[in-house]
Amino acid sequence: MPRRVLFIALAFPPHNSSGTFRPTKFAKYLGAFGWEPIVVTLDWARVLAPHEQDETLLEDLPPGLPIYRLAPFNPVHACGRRLRRLFSAPRPAIEREPVTYSEPMSEEASRSWGYRALRALYHFSLAPVGDEHFYWIWRALPTCVRIARRHQVEAIFVSVSPWTSALLGVLLKRWLDRPLLVDFRDYWTLWPIKGRRPIRDRLDAWAERWILRSADRLICVHEAMVEDFARLAPEAAARCVVIPNGYDADDFRALARGSGARPSPTTLVHTGMVWGDAAVALLEAIAWLKEQSRAPSPWSVRFVGGLPPSNLRFIRERALQDVVKVEPRTTHREALAAMVAADVLLLLLTSHEGGKRWYPGKLFEYMAAGRPVLAVAPPGLATTLIEEAGIGVSVDHGERERLRALLRGAALDPDGFARQFYHPQAAVIRQYERRALTRRLAETLEDVVERHRARSR
Repeated sequence: MPRRVLFIALAFPPHNSSGTFRPTKFAKYLGAFGWEPIVVTLDWARVLAPHEQDETLLEDLPPGLPIYRLAPFNPVHACGRRLRRLFSAPRPAIEREPVTYSEPMSEEASRSWGYRALRALYHFSLAPVGDEHFYWIWRALPTCVRIARRHQVEAIFVSVSPWTSALLGVLLKRWLDRPLLVDFRDYWTLWPIKGRRPIRDRLDAWAERWILRSADRLICVHEAMVEDFARLAPEAAARCVVIPNGYDADDFRALARGSGARPSPTTLVHTGMVWGDAAVALLEAIAWLKEQSRAPSPWSVRFVGGLPPSNLRFIRERALQDVVKVEPRTTHREALAAMVAADVLLLLLTSHEGGKRWYPGKLFEYMAAGRPVLAVAPPGLATTLIEEAGIGVSVDHGERERLRALLRGAALDPDGFARQFYHPQAAVIRQYERRALTRRLAETLEDVVERHRARSR
């Protein structure tokens, strides 16, 4: 009979976000290693529009997997929604645009002091600590206790973000006397490009340190996160375990790139969200390359997942619509198909400090897609991993001439670009397969449960 773990993951199918894939793959493979996840998540059907859901992700889940979908709860958000309905004119239905709001909104600075103060008060009320699920955890707590007792769970696993779900995990650990594992997919207070809010930041820092000191294991996605957590709470360093992000080989078996003539034009593809200024240098290089040729360009660039508003304005102003195709978020399966069909894959990270200490989950899927990568990113974790895996080349945002030369090679001679930069290291890439990573999670669960039992004797 499998051992059971209470598996709290608010980012879970059918929620269509990059944060969904890691807990989904853990849930898919844990059963193979003797653990049954008892999933607690949100009832996303109540709050998400159809285009924000990806039903195909549900196919990854084992048949009969226990999933408890709890209703979202935020009284401040509900009140604000009712007020907007009362005092705002109904908006006409418009076609969904491929916009990602991942950069600061410049018009906020021009607002009046009173407006900004009221807006700050509203956002503080909406999420006094962490995120807008702060109120939900208090309603979910007794329900989770009942679920855990019904299934006789031996451990509690929490996938964050949302970060306040880790607070729920700490409360459950104390109520149930079960060991707690917190899986940090993302940084919380240490994310460098987030906005600064003095009071909120102090509360978040206190809550984060409480979590770091309370959890039995802190699962980090890279060694740099371990070092950062050790600075926040030195005693937490010994409880950190590194389980990186990865790729699922099953996802790619049905998407093998066909043989034969290469389609025209050459296609460069970026999938997922673009943060802040990550695409600025590349778009400038694209504009330069287009201006070098009077004939129709024999290449194009696809952004599958949208771009920030300032990037879309740049594309319009420089008349790049014939070579740059911006598409809205799609299903995970279609995003993987776009990777496999590309001639060159693009990885774009912000030039800020956050771009040095972070790599997106799609980088591991880029490894499995079998296509060369052109990364525009500051030297750091992602660029080191690209070099170790031998899957491409990286260039910093400020290296304008080198970026232009690399883009020219990728767009006009993709075969030559691949010969020069694509030398995949199979042994490096294999270690990031999801099944192998889930085995490490199962081993961590077994270790922490046995240690907890030994202390309780």
